[in-house]
Amino acid sequence: MNSKTRVLNALNHKPTDHIPLRLLMMYSSSNIPFSWENQVERVEKVLELGIDDVLWLEPPLGYVEAYNADLVPGVKSSVRVLPAGKEDVYPVIIKEYDTPEGNLRQVVKKTEDWPYGDDIFLFSDFNVSRSKEYIIKDRKDISRLKYLLNNPGKNEMEKFKRTAAYLREQAERLGVALEGGWSALGDVAIWLYGMENVLVAQMEDPEFLEELLDVILEWELKRTDMLLNEGIDIMVHMAWYEGVDFWKPESYRRILKPRLKKLIEKTHKMGAKFRYIITKGWVQFMNDIIDLGIDCIAGVDPIQDKLDLCEVKAKIGDKICLMGGVNSAVMLNQWNDDEIRNAVKEAIEILSPGGGFILYPVDQIFTDTPWNKVQVLIDEWKKTWNEKK
Repeated sequence: MNSKTRVLNALNHKPTDHIPLRLLMMYSSSNIPFSWENQVERVEKVLELGIDDVLWLEPPLGYVEAYNADLVPGVKSSVRVLPAGKEDVYPVIIKEYDTPEGNLRQVVKKTEDWPYGDDIFLFSDFNVSRSKEYIIKDRKDISRLKYLLNNPGKNEMEKFKRTAAYLREQAERLGVALEGGWSALGDVAIWLYGMENVLVAQMEDPEFLEELLDVILEWELKRTDMLLNEGIDIMVHMAWYEGVDFWKPESYRRILKPRLKKLIEKTHKMGAKFRYIITKGWVQFMNDIIDLGIDCIAGVDPIQDKLDLCEVKAKIGDKICLMGGVNSAVMLNQWNDDEIRNAVKEAIEILSPGGGFILYPVDQIFTDTPWNKVQVLIDEWKKTWNEKK
């Protein structure tokens, strides 16, 4: 059984030759005992460890956090930097976009750890804590936003098509699944409008959020179409900001759920699976997640989200593939070897019966994660499923 079949069988609650293990490694580092120049090289080396991996196709102009609105045809932007002054400890970056319906403007503090030089990315976690002025302020800005979320140009589409063809070929050669994404809705709303503003609007002006999410959804549906038409196996949606810490249950059901449903229905219509990344504050929405038809929850974390694995397995484990079971940031950095072994064994014992489980340290192997601790996890995983044969 190759990795693609194993992973897709897990998503479908079908038998696998052993429990899949995924290690999300975004960046090569000195802590990881191998390096890679591109994702194909990474997959080759991960598969040699006996671990599952996937190739990942981004839509044109990049996945959400890497999206470059400056490359959208017709978009004109300007950036200026103001030096630190009496009121501002840090320099201030001001980026403005000219649209046919008026100006869009965002302003951030350029802290020492600002990663984008003298520029501002449209979507970024770095914006949330450093914004002095979010790009969306009122309804006129929502109307202007669509010009930044317009169709990519011919060159970008041709580049995307070439990349897709290459990744399909490599996925076939390596026997791995091809994922597409990541899409986002709630995360984008917070990056564009601000966390506090989103929370307040849920109570005072939910119609405003619906109008904003409709523009975002239209853009994401077009990008999802592009990915699905290239034959991806799994569509991935990022939802770190779609948990109960950011959305009241009634707001989730009114604003996010019906729009998520459209993304999921489009994905299923094209024969692909839908993987939902949410690592905290989602158990309150378990019934909604079932109702939405989500195929896989990536982020079942008993440490940082304090999940009861038995409860999760009992309530949704026969309907949705559970991806997680152990933690990365805390467990692999702070726990001793025996504690890690016990956590792996417990996750497998609770979550694997009946299938529909992918062992996965939530939510990634970081650049400072000690590899000797990762190896303890790998060794215990292999030992446990060998004992189950």
